[in-house]
Amino acid sequence: MILYRTTDIELFKSVAYYNYLITRLGNVFILFGTFYALERFFKDSKLLIIGQKTLSIYVIHFIIIYGSFTGFGLHQLIGKTLNPYTAIIGAFTFILIVCALALYGARTNKFLYSKAREYFKTES
Repeated sequence: MILYRTTDIELFKSVAYYNYLITRLGNVFILFGTFYALERFFKDSKLLIIGQKTLSIYVIHFIIIYGSFTGFGLHQLIGKTLNPYTAIIGAFTFILIVCALALYGARTNKFLYSKAREYFKTES
């Protein structure tokens, strides 16, 4: 209120009577407490593994949707022309595919790297 009284800027008065940051901090504490209470359900689960692969999920998402390596992705194919039902089904399918790729991608990479090593060992 001191800033409001000295400057007569209405925003300072609004902030003094409704502190948005404290409200958001309360929301963060509630979510943190909820996840802390549910921690035992998330330990050693697939959800935890997916959470550890967020960078991979982000990269896979950009490759599939925007075609970041090839320049050709779903964005060029579909654009912004989906109806709501198709978008919901597509989003759910996309989430399943990307999570499966993130979960089992390490196994695929290990297989591909071992085959590449065998191939290059025989070549030399």
